[in-house]
Amino acid sequence: MKPRLLILIILFSNILNAQSYKYAHYCLDSLISKDFKGRGYQEDGDRKAANFIESELKNNGVKALVNNVYQQKLKININNIESSKLKLHSIDSSFMKLGEEFLVYGSSPSIELKIKNIKLIKVDFSKAKYIENLEKYKDKVLLFDVKEVDYMKVHSFIRLLNEKKISPQIFIIQNCGKMQFFSGRVKYKFPVLMLKDKEFSRKIDYLELSIKSKWVEGYETQNVWAMVEGTTHKDSFFVFTAHYDHLGKIGDDCYFPGANDNASGVAVLMDMAKHYAQNPSEYSIVFVFTTAEELGLVGAEYAAENPLIDLSKVKFLFNLDMCGTGSGGIALINGEKEKEASKLMVDINKDKIYFNEIRIGGESCNSDHCPFVMRGVPALFLFTFGCEYNEYHTVYDNGEGLSFTKHLDFCNILKDFIASYKR
Repeated sequence: MKPRLLILIILFSNILNAQSYKYAHYCLDSLISKDFKGRGYQEDGDRKAANFIESELKNNGVKALVNNVYQQKLKININNIESSKLKLHSIDSSFMKLGEEFLVYGSSPSIELKIKNIKLIKVDFSKAKYIENLEKYKDKVLLFDVKEVDYMKVHSFIRLLNEKKISPQIFIIQNCGKMQFFSGRVKYKFPVLMLKDKEFSRKIDYLELSIKSKWVEGYETQNVWAMVEGTTHKDSFFVFTAHYDHLGKIGDDCYFPGANDNASGVAVLMDMAKHYAQNPSEYSIVFVFTTAEELGLVGAEYAAENPLIDLSKVKFLFNLDMCGTGSGGIALINGEKEKEASKLMVDINKDKIYFNEIRIGGESCNSDHCPFVMRGVPALFLFTFGCEYNEYHTVYDNGEGLSFTKHLDFCNILKDFIASYKR
């Protein structure tokens, strides 16, 4: 090859790579904007995100699957926290900072609560009898310290009380550090309060809590479907999924941007869709941007139950969630089941040296691949990992420091897989 031609090829490749990286950041920055309200179900946050995705797909020449309609409507139930205020220790204290010093569970009810000089009850999880006679917790003030008790046990205990219709006056979890918000997929009869630090020991001297919440049934949200038709095998599909929803907002000052979870995965899909619109594969490539993942894979379940393609003709599905890092490598959940696909990924990586490590994980129903796997679709759930960014479900997942460390390599290993996979 002539040196001048080689230089031109390298320059052109560098330009394309820079454009890909820039476009991914544009998508990320747009999705985490306050205009999108944390991509939740207040003030049309989810709809604004879906409309943005649809608009970008249209601009990039990625087509709808049915009659130029991109959005697949479905209905959900959601408990929205509209506002919350908290004072501790004294009526003269300042209100604490929502999202940074305290949070409430998304399933908490509306309440106006003032507590003075009340003894706290600490549940002893070391004794099996703690789940006996649950009535004794009714109308009590329960306190848990996450440095003393396994948090998953606490979370399970909250669900148990709600299922048994046992309502403490308030359920307090302290020493939470960076507090992770939980969406309101159900509505509790009692409030659950999270505190960043250790505030109480044996009694509450003063607590003033206000929560305004709204239970909404039949809220209409939407998945977004699009496709780049294959040049040869139009009725055989590779599918990419990523959930665009996140945790929304509380009031005017507390919102959850959801940069890594999962604006990053959506940005990768948008970039991949743009690429295949300009460089079609032999096979059709389908992109499904799902809603309501944070409510329990609701959007993906609806998409898998009401697919716009024949799922029996899907060659492989990739679900991307939290893809903004990569200095450590990538993980392939469901990889132990999909041994052939995992081996191909590993072989590609050995040849191209995209990542330092590829971790092969077992089966897990923890993300949007699961409803498709349950219907016989071969799939992997992929996420990147690395020490450069570790925010998750907090107000701090705002993209600051989220560098898309290995964005180009991540896209390239997926493209190489599609070009090489035989099944």
